[in-house]
Amino acid sequence: MVRCETTKGDFTIEMHREWAPVGHDRFIELVNDHFFDDQILYRTIPGFLVQFGVASDPAVQAKWSSRIPDDPDLKIPFELGTLSFAGAGPNSRSCHMFIAMEPSGRGLGGALHERPIGKIVKRKEAKVVEKFYSGYGDLTFLQGQIASRGNIAAVDYPLLDRIKTCTVLPSEPPKDAAQGRAELSVAATPP
Repeated sequence: MVRCETTKGDFTIEMHREWAPVGHDRFIELVNDHFFDDQILYRTIPGFLVQFGVASDPAVQAKWSSRIPDDPDLKIPFELGTLSFAGAGPNSRSCHMFIAMEPSGRGLGGALHERPIGKIVKRKEAKVVEKFYSGYGDLTFLQGQIASRGNIAAVDYPLLDRIKTCTVLPSEPPKDAAQGRAELSVAATPP
């Protein structure tokens, strides 16, 4: 699980390594390196997607520009809250991400780089994505400018929302295992 705090609210992404192990592992590495801290959501298209993945600091962006191979297509459907890498062709994934919205986001998944790695499972939290500011239109052109100059490149767009930070949450032991340990502890206690 990964918890993300944004300027419009927080959400938790249930991660699924079995869907796309290469993409999953890269995303977790990015989160652990604080790559998403203070990151601008530069492309919000209502009913389709919100895109991000350009670090606020050009030096951090450069560190993560290497590409990773595509994962196999397991035909996992896209719906509101599905997280995937963005890209531009085969084996083009690096650090650019998107979260699908509905209804048009359901059509995603046809490109080789579009492999779900997780999903915002609580509907109320997934609705946070729909609140991100979209009044400037598609600002995909900001991607390169932010990569080279940092967040200052978006100074003319003060209403753009941001990811404050994302954090990998500690995993909980399976309930059966925790219960089993408790039973063993009680059984091992001397009378």
